[in-house]
Amino acid sequence: MPPLGRTQVSAALRALRAELAGGPHADLGAEVSELAALLLERELRRFTTVRDPAEQELLSSLPDAAAVVAKDGRVKVCNAAFDALAAGGRAAGMTPLEVTRSAELADAVKRALEGTARRLDLELPRRSFSVQLTPLLRGEVLLLLRDTTEERRSAATKRDFVANASHELRTPVAAIRGAAETLLSGALEQPEAARGFVEIVHRQAERLARLTQDLLDLSRLESRQWRFEVAPVDLEALARMALELHGPAAQKKGLALRASVPPGLLALGDGRALEQVVVNLVDNAVKYTAAGSVTVGAERHGEDVRLTVADTGPGIEPHHLARLFERFYRVDPGRAREAGGTGLGLAIAKHLVQGMGGEITVRSGAEGTRFDVRLPAA
Repeated sequence: MPPLGRTQVSAALRALRAELAGGPHADLGAEVSELAALLLERELRRFTTVRDPAEQELLSSLPDAAAVVAKDGRVKVCNAAFDALAAGGRAAGMTPLEVTRSAELADAVKRALEGTARRLDLELPRRSFSVQLTPLLRGEVLLLLRDTTEERRSAATKRDFVANASHELRTPVAAIRGAAETLLSGALEQPEAARGFVEIVHRQAERLARLTQDLLDLSRLESRQWRFEVAPVDLEALARMALELHGPAAQKKGLALRASVPPGLLALGDGRALEQVVVNLVDNAVKYTAAGSVTVGAERHGEDVRLTVADTGPGIEPHHLARLFERFYRVDPGRAREAGGTGLGLAIAKHLVQGMGGEITVRSGAEGTRFDVRLPAA
């Protein structure tokens, strides 16, 4: 068939547009009609690639995304995991570039078709893969993509955790070292000065002890080594205990501590874990509330109990709320460290509540901050 002229193609396009807009039937001419038929046949061949049942069965048994790429660079056969990568849910007949939109993978496939085995790490939107390309005897290529998204996310989380923990440990260690060196260099001979440095050592040692304990607790929770002993917990007694514990600190700041829990209200939970959660929430509320009150409340909602800790503090800006339960996340890092916080309390609280089958949420505004702990009612 001789090449079509630009005028013929333009005329055919105009006639087709007019027909689709409701006009008369378009007369495309023999050459344009033949071209349309050939294009249709090519597309049909792409998407009706003959599959080898043995190959299909083998690929279907693999847990990773797998495909055989033919000599023409198109996917000959693949499993469901590989199909899922394609925009239309079907990868057969497409090139790896069309499936993944990765020029790096397309280049690796080209080299593998030339006989060079390849390995690479592939980054796609929201997903990561470890890719292996193995040339086959008949000139085709076996393409395997192992999803490493969670693996990499876990590794990044561990790196962040180690970096944050090291940073948190560095400050008290440096303070203790500095105070000890000052004492050894002569401050021991000056009782008043020596006492101040000993107090620094004691205060920072206490901070190290809290941080170490929190790290151990978090490790036990995340590795599922924390044993929860679920039983009915008296919420009125729990609220009273938490408020009494923080009474002296609240009195120094002129804060009112209030409990609003109906007598006899019980929740199903681990008493020790729930005590740690409430004590931590009240402790934070007292630390960061300059004036007003801190209230521990509870009420029943159907099959659940909602335990709340609310304060009249300055509130937390909305962009912080989504990250508030992350490890070492602080709204005001400098102020939190001065208050003696480890940055792990809310992360531990979240794990404890979830371990008891509950949920913890936070709301905050100009009138203060409120934490809600939902647990099954006893």
